[in-house]
Amino acid sequence: MADSSFVCHICNQSHEGIPLSFGADYPDMYANMPDAEHSTRALITSDQCIIDDTWFFVRGCLEIPIIETEEVFLWGLWASIKEEVFDELSESWEQEGRESRQGPFKGRLANSLSVYPDTLNLKLRLIVQPVGQRPLFVLEEEHPLTMAQRSGMSRHEAAELSHNLLRIQGRSSRSHQ
Repeated sequence: MADSSFVCHICNQSHEGIPLSFGADYPDMYANMPDAEHSTRALITSDQCIIDDTWFFVRGCLEIPIIETEEVFLWGLWASIKEEVFDELSESWEQEGRESRQGPFKGRLANSLSVYPDTLNLKLRLIVQPVGQRPLFVLEEEHPLTMAQRSGMSRHEAAELSHNLLRIQGRSSRSHQ
């Protein structure tokens, strides 16, 4: 499949090439909560989320290498982590060199990806990155997404995945209008 253009569901503009980055705006637990409960049960920023003072989440990146290129297919996702890990990450959020002093930490994927079977709660390793970069998520149990992360995907597979995701997003945005 050759590079082509796509219409962004956010800006409704046509763009050249294929997008290689998709993400979840929120952990599923937050996204599935009634809107009226967001302000009373949750505290959320672009990178962190706490629900009911019990559930702690951090946003990170899950990378799938694209074979024979320097590119990656990037998933921007959320992981549920223990409160102690959340506190440690929060305290060092702006500290230079944090990546050499912290982690890796254990967590669980906090998003369901419709293009893969049962991704919610997959075990992962959270690898701290330098200031300004989100943590990397490395899956740790057997699953098709784990295999893709370990083995990579072809440029053709990345294009097909991208087109499927754009189609899903297009249907989703039309259903909300």
